[in-house]
Amino acid sequence: MLTLRDSLARLRFAFRLLALPGQRRYLGRWLISLRPGYLLRAGLPWLNFDAIDALAQLELRGRYVFEYGSGGSTIYWLRRGARVVSIEHDPAWYERVRAAIPPGAPLDYRLVPPEPALPEPADSADPAAYRSGDPAFAGQSFARYAAQIDTFPEASFDLVLVDGRARPSCLAHAAPRVRPGGMLILDNSDRAYYTARLGPLFNGWTATVYAGATPGAPVFTETTFYIRGDAMTGLPPEATAERTSTPSGC
Repeated sequence: MLTLRDSLARLRFAFRLLALPGQRRYLGRWLISLRPGYLLRAGLPWLNFDAIDALAQLELRGRYVFEYGSGGSTIYWLRRGARVVSIEHDPAWYERVRAAIPPGAPLDYRLVPPEPALPEPADSADPAAYRSGDPAFAGQSFARYAAQIDTFPEASFDLVLVDGRARPSCLAHAAPRVRPGGMLILDNSDRAYYTARLGPLFNGWTATVYAGATPGAPVFTETTFYIRGDAMTGLPPEATAERTSTPSGC
């Protein structure tokens, strides 16, 4: 049940959207997205609206996509004609998403939960630590989760989405698996610690940042599209909006 506090937060956010010329066009879509389970039913990735619209301009049919974190994005790639490898850590969510996948879809869907880690303190910004910034996963390692992409040769994928757990670790594993001219998408890139310890990993890549309203929550988030070398065709210019921190780390 929606609390009074939540209702007020949504109302305040709606007024903030209306006050931003570049974001007010999303008010209707944002209101619709507040319905429970909307993103999975609609088959949309949980990125900000500017990033979703940027993806809509790319040709994805026949592309090979890898994603950390499943959900509406999984259905989105499949509907757009892509072949997909999807990694999920949560058993209940895995089953819910799997029930929404059409039979015979070109999907390699893997459930890879975290494993107990050594008890010493670990920095979630350290890609070698394989830790999540979410306190709910304290003392757990996502090493096997992040390493799933290592089962494929380098430069295998046209597009990789990093929108799951232990994102610094996933980025370190994923970047070499993106083909030249391919794309790596980092969601919630406004969390600076995701890339703070990656050093020269993205040297030679082109970054386009989209920041704005996000479906399903009264927040602004940032998504960065990294292109390895030559850009994919159809990528629109970057868009920016007021930035607001999003809840809990991954």
